[in-house]
Amino acid sequence: MATLPVRPLTRMQRMMGGIALFRPEGSNKWIKIGPVDSVEFTPNLTTVDVYTNEFGDRRLLRKITTTKEGTVVLNGISAWTEWLYQALFMSKPKYLTQAAVPSDTLIVEDVVAGDIVELPGKKGTVIAVTDGATGVYVEDTHYTFHSATGVIEFLAIPAGATADVEIEYSLPAITEADKLIDLSILETSGTRGEFRYIGHCADVGEDMDMRLSDVEFQPNGAYSAGDTANNNVGSLSGAVYTSATKGYGSLQGLETIVNA
Repeated sequence: MATLPVRPLTRMQRMMGGIALFRPEGSNKWIKIGPVDSVEFTPNLTTVDVYTNEFGDRRLLRKITTTKEGTVVLNGISAWTEWLYQALFMSKPKYLTQAAVPSDTLIVEDVVAGDIVELPGKKGTVIAVTDGATGVYVEDTHYTFHSATGVIEFLAIPAGATADVEIEYSLPAITEADKLIDLSILETSGTRGEFRYIGHCADVGEDMDMRLSDVEFQPNGAYSAGDTANNNVGSLSGAVYTSATKGYGSLQGLETIVNA
C-alpha cells in the first residue's frame, strides 16, 4: 500500500492572505489591523538532554522540554490606523485638546527672510501680520502659513518695515471628539491584548483561524518617517503569554485538511 508523504513541521509557520484582528485589554471590540503581508509564529523552546551510559558511552535518550514560549510577527502592515501609530510608537491612546483663543498677538523680533516661527496652537487663523506700524505683510508674498501646524515661514520683508513683526491670530477649540491623535513616544512597554488571524496557511495550504489569547506587541525594526519612493509599512513583534484558562491560544481549521 502506498503511503502519503508527511509534511515536516518547520520552526516558523507562516500565515498569509487573511484578516488580522486585535482586541485591546479591557475592550469587547476587535480592531482590524489592516493589510498585512504575512504573519509568522515561532515557537521558542528550551530543552534538557537526557542520556544513557548503558553502552559504555553517553547516548541521547530524549529531550525534555522545560520552557515553551512563542513569538508572532506581523510583516508589512500598510494601513496606518490610530492603533498602528500607538503600537509602533509604544503610546497610550490620547487626543489633542485646545482651548479657544478669540484673539491674541505673537511678537517676533528681528525677522529676516527665511525665518520660521509657529503659533502657540493648532488649526489657527492669521488675522494680520504687520511690523506694528506701517509695514504690512502679505500672505504668499511675504510669508506662508500652514494652519494645521501653526507654522509661519517668512519669504521677504516689505520695503521700509521695521525689524519686529506682530502676528495677530485666533485659535479654535479642539476637543477629543475631533480625534486628533496626540501621542507620547515610547511611553509604554508595548500594546497588549488578544490577537486573531483568519488566513491561509502557506505551509499547509488551508484556511485557518489562529487565536492568541494574550499578546504584547512591540515595534519590530525601523520604519520610515519619510520616504516618497516606497510604500510606508510597519512591522510588529509580539510576545505570546500564557493564561490560566486559555493556554497560549488555539488554531482551528476552517475546512478539512487533505494531505497531498
